[in-house]
Amino acid sequence: MSTATLETRSDEDQWIWESFRYHSRTFSLAARLLPSTVQMSVATLYLFCRHVDTIADHRVTEVGTDQALEEVHTTRRQLDATLAGHPPDDDLLWRRLAEVHDEYGLHPGPLYELIDGALWDLNGRSVHTLDDLVDYSNLVGGSVGAMMLPFLAPDTRFDDLEAPARHLGIAMQITNITRDVGEDAQRLDRVYLPRDWMREHDVTEDDLANGRLPDRYPALLERVMAAAESRYARGLEGVEALPSRVRVGIRSAARMYREIMNEVRANDYDNLNHRAYTSLARKLWLIAFDTYERRKASLRFDAT
Repeated sequence: MSTATLETRSDEDQWIWESFRYHSRTFSLAARLLPSTVQMSVATLYLFCRHVDTIADHRVTEVGTDQALEEVHTTRRQLDATLAGHPPDDDLLWRRLAEVHDEYGLHPGPLYELIDGALWDLNGRSVHTLDDLVDYSNLVGGSVGAMMLPFLAPDTRFDDLEAPARHLGIAMQITNITRDVGEDAQRLDRVYLPRDWMREHDVTEDDLANGRLPDRYPALLERVMAAAESRYARGLEGVEALPSRVRVGIRSAARMYREIMNEVRANDYDNLNHRAYTSLARKLWLIAFDTYERRKASLRFDAT
């Protein structure tokens, strides 16, 4: 449905929310647990992130790298204009992003970091070490946590909450990477698992591209998931510093997303041929009960 056909603000709100829900059942569910006053801001920021991600992950397969790079640079110029108070009049996303910025004073840095993450992908940069993995995940995930702070915690100093917000965003991005290893390798010819770790575990890029699971592949994934888990722990500690009205929503988003790693374990670590997902029933359970570690213990690969 084209946004040009939307006649009222209510129609626009419905389109934004339905688009948010279509692209992320998990985050839109968690957003329902946030105060109604910030739900549309969350949805708007999410769609900005989706717009950037789509260029790097989908448009590139349709139009090629050079055109995708030009679209990223166009997005940067549109963001410049939007933050300066001159959003493209004919684009609902930019108009609404300008409104969020006017109301809450978004920090520009994280918004531009997301664009830098898209350029990382389109320029073919590789991940060789854990530091590379964290740096990339910070650009495309940590930035998301940071960019939402102005309306999640408007009365708290940004600097006091930025670190834990980024930890959560990095953890969620590493979770994404763990879930999507097969799709990234086979559809986009991208590998985000640290090459250094792959060599140590006798896993090759050819294995990933052809859906082969070497004997030490589960141990490699556990190492990657441990990197995410340590950052979930630090990020969840920071949730207690958020205003009470947003804690349940953010904590629930982290729990539901973290559970994807248990679903990878439940699929016998085969994220090359099967996509892990968390059922709605389990998501609802996790809102009230944090059973991640208990379930992990029952599923975890025994490296010994």
